[in-house]
Amino acid sequence: MDRKRMFMLSGAVFVAISAGAASAQEAQPAQGENEIIVTAQKRSENIQDVPISIAAFSSAQMEQANIADIADLGRVASNFSVTKPGQAANVRISVRGIASSSNTATEPSVASFVDGIYIPRPGAVITSFLDISAVEILRGPQGTLFGRNASVGALSLRTAEPEQSFSGRLTGEIGNADRYKIDGYINVPLSGNVAVRVAALRQWFGGYWHNRLDGKQFGGADDFVTRGSIKAEFGNITWLVRGDYAETRGDGGYNADFIASSISPAQLDALQARLGGLLPDTEIGDRNANFVRVGDLRDRQWGVSSDLSLDSGGFTFRLINSYRDWTSSQIDGDLGYLPVPLVTRTGDYDSESQSHELQIISPSDELLGGKLDFVAGLYYFEEDYRIGEGFNLQSGFCGLAASAAQRPACNASLVSPGGDGATDLQFSQNVKSYAVYGQSTVHLTDRLDATLGVRWTRDEKRGLFDQKVNNPFGAALRATELTPLSLNDSKVTWRANLSYKPTDDLMLFATYSTGYKSGGFNSGGGTPALGQRRLFAREEVDNYELGVKSSWLDDSLQANLTLYRMDIGGYQDRGFDGTSFVVRNAGSLRQQGMEFDVVMRPVRDFSVTASLAYLDSKFTSYEFGPNLPGLSGTQDLKGQRVAFAPEFTGNVAAEWRGDIGSNLEWRMNGNISFLSDYFSSVNDGNPQTIMDGFAQIGARFSIGSMDERWTLALFGNNLTNQSFCSSTAYQLLDGPLGLRNGVFPGSTAIRCIHGEPRTYGASATVRF
Repeated sequence: MDRKRMFMLSGAVFVAISAGAASAQEAQPAQGENEIIVTAQKRSENIQDVPISIAAFSSAQMEQANIADIADLGRVASNFSVTKPGQAANVRISVRGIASSSNTATEPSVASFVDGIYIPRPGAVITSFLDISAVEILRGPQGTLFGRNASVGALSLRTAEPEQSFSGRLTGEIGNADRYKIDGYINVPLSGNVAVRVAALRQWFGGYWHNRLDGKQFGGADDFVTRGSIKAEFGNITWLVRGDYAETRGDGGYNADFIASSISPAQLDALQARLGGLLPDTEIGDRNANFVRVGDLRDRQWGVSSDLSLDSGGFTFRLINSYRDWTSSQIDGDLGYLPVPLVTRTGDYDSESQSHELQIISPSDELLGGKLDFVAGLYYFEEDYRIGEGFNLQSGFCGLAASAAQRPACNASLVSPGGDGATDLQFSQNVKSYAVYGQSTVHLTDRLDATLGVRWTRDEKRGLFDQKVNNPFGAALRATELTPLSLNDSKVTWRANLSYKPTDDLMLFATYSTGYKSGGFNSGGGTPALGQRRLFAREEVDNYELGVKSSWLDDSLQANLTLYRMDIGGYQDRGFDGTSFVVRNAGSLRQQGMEFDVVMRPVRDFSVTASLAYLDSKFTSYEFGPNLPGLSGTQDLKGQRVAFAPEFTGNVAAEWRGDIGSNLEWRMNGNISFLSDYFSSVNDGNPQTIMDGFAQIGARFSIGSMDERWTLALFGNNLTNQSFCSSTAYQLLDGPLGLRNGVFPGSTAIRCIHGEPRTYGASATVRF
């Protein structure tokens, strides 16, 4: 979708909302009925009273919008996205166009929390989406209350707590691509002050894609997730203990079609000749592939947590302890994605983490006659993280990647002892992080508040990078290296805010805040050996915001606007050189724009929600940036837009409900999400990686009893079957394969990692 059409679509959407707002005089809900409660400042507050740019969704809202996991949240929240490029462990959670790849030792830019507990690896968050009561997406640095790796934002998931009433739910679901799912929960009070809740999910999924080479369906997985919690209340003491387990098994496959236009016709003909008359699938937009693919994925995690709180004299003392173990093992299948076997990779990831946090939360209206409140805390976090990687050369490697003179020796090496494991990488890292923080709000008048927050953090990291090359021809992929790594760092981050409420329904705020992402180690193998160049420094963020939060017509219309500018120094960029990724401090980056969120309820049974974000992204300095794949040396990327940062993102959803007689009700939800053009690969300014903007349409229709005892639903996402590349990747070994510089100097073969096609299904729910 070109920019003109995107502007027209955005304008039409918001004109329609504005017109609808004028009719919001009828049947307004009572004041307070539509409050959204968030915990962004460690205490429960109305979202309209919190001077932060937040997108928040309840479990009911997510059900109506067909949100099944965190990857779907980008359809309802602007300036937020989740992509899964390649390995299952590689999940990119992005806020305001900034993210980090999670299958490395690089720290995330968006911190993820489940029930207030930090999850260090975003790949472990995917299976946490079970029995969720609410989701909060906090845009902008949250370096005071959430810590060092919330440098551009935070994602907070809150699971349902045990309640003092017997209840349960069971949902069965069937969808296209051989997907079957059953999930639910049961809540049981054991006594007047103790209750337990158990939730579970089981899903079988065949996969969206079909491989013409072997005739098999791929990309599916079998999932099992369960969580148990027990809550006890003894006077002024509340103790909530949770335990969870999740397991995913499948082939770990994804569709990576070959973009034929990225190389010249002559190069395509030459590739076909080298492949014995075969070609990878070049039909972008279908569900077919044509490559060697023998993958296997096993992802498992479990965790326990304790949340103990004591209320005394109006103060709350809260102690949160947790332990989490996550392992992900994946055989990627052939990384060349060609109909001839080239190279396979085994990736192993193992994270063991613990965290301990003591919070002190003051009463909100008692100190200094109600003029002061504060939150303070001590925090400790430790993680042992291990990465293993092995490349295995396959039968087609020598014929495609080795010269004619080298092929006899190369072929002999494939059957020699140790020939199967051409390279072996073992990376290990221990992280200890300590922090002390405090944030205080002074109520200068009944209408004017001033907030100041400060956090001191110290990080201690120790690591070892050990790369072995067992086959001499594996040197084309990896270089032998043994490098011990060490880093100590400390940083003070802070937040200053002024908020003014001229009326009860209008708040204006101005914020200056800082955030930082700790420095670390480049855990990726490659050529040549990097040694101490594997160290990179911290990334720092200065953030400026002006915002307004408003409610109109007895809360039937809410409109929130935030203008922001983030200046990022020492940006940790991860670039690809044809065989390996290199992490470096790129220089400076500026992200600025606006976020506009609207909720409108013109009548009781009809509502509209909409969100629009504008993002102006620009490297303000990047003197020695990675060059295009076919060119040597570096290039100056100053003025270039960062990858995965579309200029516009937005969504609109409408929900309508009604009665059928006195016993039945129906609900209908329609939604559209859209984004503009974006760079879909690494930061090198390659115009071949610019993806056109697009829109997706979803819908849900349900019918059920008035008491919600049972519900039947039909649903679908991407109903127009919009084809898009969630990301792109350069062809492995594109140089030896002769696939560079065929279209323009610096061009190379590109692969499209497909986003999900049209999905649809039906569900039945019983509640008791």
